[in-house]
Amino acid sequence: MTSPRGQLVVFTDLDATLLEEATYSFDAAREALDALRGDGVPLVLCSSKTAAEMERWACTLGVRGPLVIENGGAVLWPEGGGYRAQVRGVPRGELVAALAQIAHETGSALRGFSALTAEDVADLTGLSLDAAHAAMDREYDEPFLVDEGDAARVSAAASRRGLRVTRGGRLHHLTGQTDKGRAVREIMAFYRTDGRIASSVALGDSPNDASMLLAADRPIVIPRPHGAPDSELARTLPHAEMAPAPGPNGWNDAVLAVLRGGRLPTVGAAVGS
Repeated sequence: MTSPRGQLVVFTDLDATLLEEATYSFDAAREALDALRGDGVPLVLCSSKTAAEMERWACTLGVRGPLVIENGGAVLWPEGGGYRAQVRGVPRGELVAALAQIAHETGSALRGFSALTAEDVADLTGLSLDAAHAAMDREYDEPFLVDEGDAARVSAAASRRGLRVTRGGRLHHLTGQTDKGRAVREIMAFYRTDGRIASSVALGDSPNDASMLLAADRPIVIPRPHGAPDSELARTLPHAEMAPAPGPNGWNDAVLAVLRGGRLPTVGAAVGS
């Protein structure tokens, strides 16, 4: 395996990408994780998850680098024994108030995380009760449930307020004008100024990963659990590469292909086949 030390950084989504969607296991990705660690390649976790969740996953995965939380609402930079937050997002209280206004304006039945119990969130996500509490401790992102037929009107109403709606694997998210892509560019600027990194790879499976994938030099789409890429993501990134399988299995194969100098089929080719 050729070593890309000093030339590469890898950005990744978590749920249904590095983590299996139903079980949150990353066992199938251990070979690639070990290879990244052995080659000294930074791995940046980039998710809609909260600071508490992300710090826990960074510890579990043995990652010590910047963390992008709540869809780009903040970047956590390692500092001392903890992290320093670089805030980019709108405070959650403003988002919760705006979501109520949007529901009234559009006549949509929207249910935000702020209206759910920890038991509701655990049932919805498959998380343990403790993990559900961590997922609810949000600062810059309000996940919500919406009928798909109302999603476009809700997104338009959010835009009129200077806010943004994105869709993840299970939920839609209301945020300020922040996204994963902006965080990727800021982190890459840091690495390039530091003189260590020349190029970036990003892996994700959902529309809220689009900005991250577009900001990377080499975007790789992870198929959804049914085996095909998300249709919205496929339309946005037809020329991106596509992993050969969903979740951590596909993530593992894709990362190993990158490290070995290989290429993957494009999303457009895979969808058209």
